[in-house]
Amino acid sequence: MILLAAFDLDGTLLEDDSSWAAIHRHFGTPERGAASLKLYTAGRIDYREFMRRDISCWPRGLTKREIEGILAGYRLRTEAPAVVRGLRERGIDVAIVTSGIDILAENVAEDLGIEHWVANGLKFDSMGILQRTGVGRVDPRRKDVAYLRLLESLRISSNRTIAVGDTIYDRSFLRSARMGFILDHSKRLEVPGAYHIRKLTDILAFL
Repeated sequence: MILLAAFDLDGTLLEDDSSWAAIHRHFGTPERGAASLKLYTAGRIDYREFMRRDISCWPRGLTKREIEGILAGYRLRTEAPAVVRGLRERGIDVAIVTSGIDILAENVAEDLGIEHWVANGLKFDSMGILQRTGVGRVDPRRKDVAYLRLLESLRISSNRTIAVGDTIYDRSFLRSARMGFILDHSKRLEVPGAYHIRKLTDILAFL
């Protein structure tokens, strides 16, 4: 029996590709962000350093309210509410596991009524000013670590779960669950044993 369904956020529950990229686009710094991502993907920097470099691209003195405003325009995937509702009707709890930003993850979780989520964080001082280092909770290349830690806290075995993602960074996450589901976009991702779906609600046919 499946007890929990865990979803990636950016590109999966959301139409938008990345909360980090959304802030870069707002400030006109996507090329600098892409350069850091290239270094991270090549293994030349770790994810904490990647976050530090990303945040350092943005103007100093940013407030939490400004960041919230930039991320407020997110677009839920059309079928996201229906799949969450369908899972709940089957007695399956729902979680978000994302290497995106916690401000966005918390807002989406509230919108969809999702109780459990884990995401990377931004730090703010007592005046609400953004600090230059992030809080690393979900390393994209080892997303399974954050996922299994969440399951341990919930006392749920991974073989009682499903995981849903859409990029190469979801591979370890998908392999950690009893069933992995890949939301197909223009580029086909292959993960042994995972199922390809065209829309989120396709998951319900497997349960």
